[in-house]
Amino acid sequence: MKSFDLLRYLKKWWFLIMLITAVGCLGVYEFISSRQSYTATAIIQYTNANASQGRNADGSRIDPTEITSASVINQTIQQLGLTASTESIRSKISVKEVIPEDEQTKKETALADGEEYEYYPTIYAVSFTVASKDATDYARNVLDAVLTNYFKYYSETHVDSELFPNNASNVSVANYEYIDCVEILRNNANESVAYLRKKADEKYGFYSVRSGYSFSDLVSEYEYLTQNTLNDLYAYIVNHKLVRDHTLLVNTKKNIVMRYQLQIDSLNGNIAEAKSIIDQFGDKTLDGAAVYSGSRNSDGGETQIVSDVVRDSRVQPSGNVTTTYDKLIQNYADLHARRIDATIVQGQAQEILDLYADVTQDTDPRSAEAQWASARIDELVQKFTSLYDLALMTIDEFNQVNGADNIEMKNSIVVTEKLNLKLYAALSVVLFLFVGCFYAIFLGRLGDFVDYYLYVDKKSGLPNRERCDAAIDHYSTTRLKGQFTIICIQLDFSAMSRNDGDKALRLLGDQLQYVFRTLGFVGYNGAGRFIVLLENCSFDLAKNCVNRLGSLLARTEFARFGPCIFVGIANSTKDNAYEIRALLRLSIRRCADAKARQEAENAKNAAASPLVSKS
Repeated sequence: MKSFDLLRYLKKWWFLIMLITAVGCLGVYEFISSRQSYTATAIIQYTNANASQGRNADGSRIDPTEITSASVINQTIQQLGLTASTESIRSKISVKEVIPEDEQTKKETALADGEEYEYYPTIYAVSFTVASKDATDYARNVLDAVLTNYFKYYSETHVDSELFPNNASNVSVANYEYIDCVEILRNNANESVAYLRKKADEKYGFYSVRSGYSFSDLVSEYEYLTQNTLNDLYAYIVNHKLVRDHTLLVNTKKNIVMRYQLQIDSLNGNIAEAKSIIDQFGDKTLDGAAVYSGSRNSDGGETQIVSDVVRDSRVQPSGNVTTTYDKLIQNYADLHARRIDATIVQGQAQEILDLYADVTQDTDPRSAEAQWASARIDELVQKFTSLYDLALMTIDEFNQVNGADNIEMKNSIVVTEKLNLKLYAALSVVLFLFVGCFYAIFLGRLGDFVDYYLYVDKKSGLPNRERCDAAIDHYSTTRLKGQFTIICIQLDFSAMSRNDGDKALRLLGDQLQYVFRTLGFVGYNGAGRFIVLLENCSFDLAKNCVNRLGSLLARTEFARFGPCIFVGIANSTKDNAYEIRALLRLSIRRCADAKARQEAENAKNAAASPLVSKS
């Protein structure tokens, strides 16, 4: 049997090694990829003044679960154009508090000393995890959008909960009177201006990148439309006495005049009562009764005189005389302001009644004046709607910035993978390369065993008759090319015992392998006949190899058997025979001729003859 040769096995089965390595690595990659996930993480910290007490900017409790609130997630889905459901996004987001090491040390120290310890976390790790089928950019973009929308939500909910006035987009002559359309647009513009001015004062110099406007710019745009276009349209409607339903307009304005007159009368009574209370309070304060009363409330203040004087349920008594007096004055001023507002509204309604007093019929909607006014109203609605959209865009960005002022991003978003694919890929290459080598060695060695037991002659150690037939059949399918040489060697057993014959076969087989194993095929065809098939081998080279074989055998124990081998050499070029079987028959015949000559010579001469006879 062939000796163990590692390189021979690896060289023979290299394709199997590569196949096992490739398939194994691909399988590991697919398996790991199916269980791979990517996690985008960001660290946020609440930085408002009350954050260390666990409070938001408005005093409410910090609730990090608001990050996964439905409004924040829905805005994220709409912003990114996702098809995922709210719950599918929310379930992949986790919010965990981050406790600094020094706080942990403080806690342990306080508990060890028997002291109370209270800590409200302000730092949180927000993570979003996706499966391997989703890209890393997807995880980063979703988490970034969630945090951006949360900052906006935080600003709207906990920093400034005041809402921007709704847009008067449904104003038209089909729904309202001509004069009312102008008043609705004016009131809406005034409310919007008041809101925008407040925002401008909160963060001076804020400029929206998306809309290209600051709050001051928006105020100027609203004021321009109000003071110019709206006033011109109002004057046009009044001058042409445009009215859609005269009866309805007059009745509506009369009701307004009457309703506000009742309100003014009620306010006048409240103002007189407040003035009386203030006067009495001043008199009693001057004589000292409000300071030296024997009645005290829970905080130690004097309340007897205050309780006697205050009759308005809107003013609650206080132990501090100065504070109570200030409240009385503030209430008195508020009543006056409400009366002024009511008087203005009543005066506007009465003014319209006076202007339309001589109008007796409705305006024809097909008239040029009515059509011009209607078109102008629609045009103004569109301008206010465009301005409203710009304002919303600016406010949204302001809320994001405002929220970010109260919540700080401690780091940029980092995406990490659960499993290191490169590491697993490298390990799988090494693993399956070893597995492939193992199978190559196993199959190679198994082949040696199979070949030995099925196709190797046990006595000579050479390929047996079946293998020789297979080799001949291989060359019989095509014409021989170049110088193809066949050497036929016959071993004569006639003068040997069984044991000597077996030994001679082994010795000859070993030497044949030694001489010809690198040149071609060597096999034992049975009955003492050996066949050597040599490609690209000249006759002279084959003859030299035979001479070398004889020299090697002469130095072994084989020499004691005498001249018992006979050789026949046939070369395709020299003998002009390019068919394998014809060349084989020629070599066998020459081998038989050599044996016949040797037997004839032995009969004539009893002396020792040369070890190897050849032709």
